Amino acid sequence: MAHRSRNGVVERNFWTRRGVLRGAGLGLAGLAGAALLGCGDEQESTGGSPRQSVRREPGLSEGPVPAVPAELDAGRQARRGGTLRMRYIDPPHLDINRTLSCTTYHPLSYSLSRLARARTGAAADPFLVTVEPDLAESWVANEDATEFTFRLRRGVQTHDKPPLYGREFLAEDVKLSWERYMASGTQRDVYAPIIDIATPDDYTVVARLGRPMVDFVASVAAWSYLWPRELIEDNDLLEREAIGTGPFIQERWDRGERMVFRRHPGYFEPGLPYVDEVVVIEENDRAAAQELFAAHGIFDVDALDDVELRALLDASPESALAFKFPRSRGANVNGWHFQMLNSAFREPRARRAISLAFDRRAYDQARNAGDNDHPDGPFSNSPMPWPYLFDAYPTAEANGEWYRFDPRQASELLRGLGYTRDEPLAFELVSHYFTESFTQQVIPGINESLPEVDIRYRELDESTYVEMLSSRAFESAIGIVWGPPGYAMDQWIYPWWHSNGGLNYNSVSDPTLDGLLDAQRAETDPLAQRELWRQVWDRVHDQVYDVWWPEAHIRGAQHNYVMNMRWHGLMGSYRCYASDQARAVWLDDGAPGGGPPPGAGRAYPDAPRGFS
Repeated sequence: MAHRSRNGVVERNFWTRRGVLRGAGLGLAGLAGAALLGCGDEQESTGGSPRQSVRREPGLSEGPVPAVPAELDAGRQARRGGTLRMRYIDPPHLDINRTLSCTTYHPLSYSLSRLARARTGAAADPFLVTVEPDLAESWVANEDATEFTFRLRRGVQTHDKPPLYGREFLAEDVKLSWERYMASGTQRDVYAPIIDIATPDDYTVVARLGRPMVDFVASVAAWSYLWPRELIEDNDLLEREAIGTGPFIQERWDRGERMVFRRHPGYFEPGLPYVDEVVVIEENDRAAAQELFAAHGIFDVDALDDVELRALLDASPESALAFKFPRSRGANVNGWHFQMLNSAFREPRARRAISLAFDRRAYDQARNAGDNDHPDGPFSNSPMPWPYLFDAYPTAEANGEWYRFDPRQASELLRGLGYTRDEPLAFELVSHYFTESFTQQVIPGINESLPEVDIRYRELDESTYVEMLSSRAFESAIGIVWGPPGYAMDQWIYPWWHSNGGLNYNSVSDPTLDGLLDAQRAETDPLAQRELWRQVWDRVHDQVYDVWWPEAHIRGAQHNYVMNMRWHGLMGSYRCYASDQARAVWLDDGAPGGGPPPGAGRAYPDAPRGFS
């Protein structure tokens, strides 16, 4: 692996999951053992367990921040009490079936639960997702993956506030939540295969599917928060209050300012959560957030580049942990869709030519400080998570022949279609995100390299952009929003590229691709399923229905007194899509607003909030 230093920050340009995990002190085999330790006895220790090493030394972690022994034995080593402070983006409402984004996901993650969830925290694989039980204590599928039976935990208590008053959560609540998802909304693709939901008793839910869906459990684990019946019957209440079975109870929502959550004393996981209160403040400005981080007002923050990352370390040398590592997936906003209903783009040579005229190496150097630098060329991160398909972080070779920079071949392709310098292929690309990239690097570079094309750019406000994308109302090309991280590969491919997919914004209609997408849903052999994913990968890169570009690596910092919280290569930051790990986060002794001062002993569940 090549290493170098820029601005005092060590960089690594070629990554393997094994290498990163070994560097963190957790090999792939050790990771499984660590996860078992982390899921041990969650009851408070009676004093027989010695104190383990707690905080990591501040500074830069080359790769994801590794676990310390205390985090791998959280049930015995965790401190209790205090207030966890974080920033978020204020949601428009709390209905994730209307708005599937981190603005709704973040607050719901404190107060609602799912049947299954992703393993998070210090012991989790930082690049892949392992699904574990949440409200369901177990599940079983039939041989052809058309029937899934979930056994619910007994005695799960809802929040003690009206109209629930702490009643037991039952199978009927799951059925009604699923039926709501099936009827319409953001998750209809996940639930479309269901033909019947049975509840033979209060603790059993049986989903019968009209066609196989091997990864059904992982799909419902990603975003499918479950509401009690009373909220489903009162949509106004559902949109303003998150009332459910989660580890925290929503105490207040000051719109545009903050939300406050307090510990749910009846939470179904013994001993959790560790903190008494979570306060999330609305702050969407990175510079302001970095100032809050330096002042210990929030516990983690992102950095745009190595210079910002070094500044975060310098501002909090006694506690800041900085880290930098590749994302597992891309295409949340990196790239654009071609409109396949436009006759100009039905011809693959046109799409391929435009991709060939994009100098991704120059883009990666200008935009990402060469994060993806490699002799084979920089990897352009597609939405399909690379760790599901490759053992090492890929290079440009994985993207195929149309992701090379070859202006001469690009011109030949367009001239073969009748376009010339005097009569170029002219079209408009619209977007809201990455305007600077589009206007300063991407479009000027393509126009200069390929005289047979003339691309114009138009920036839209966010609401107009999202509406145009979701209604498929764009004429030629539009910037990408691929959505939140799915836990199953199916969530990254089927809704977006199947001709009947609910998120097929650019109207892809490819019988070959449809066949592969249907087949991977039904394939029960993991190796055969992975081969189908590789064929999907090859097909979408060959056909260039969408164009992606290299992404910057994740850069962030967290204070080392916040324990058992980690950024994730696929799920992202605590702020977006990894906030549900708050249930198992604790504040080390002496943390601002957190655990007891050094020497004060252990804080028990009934200790007052806000130690200082």
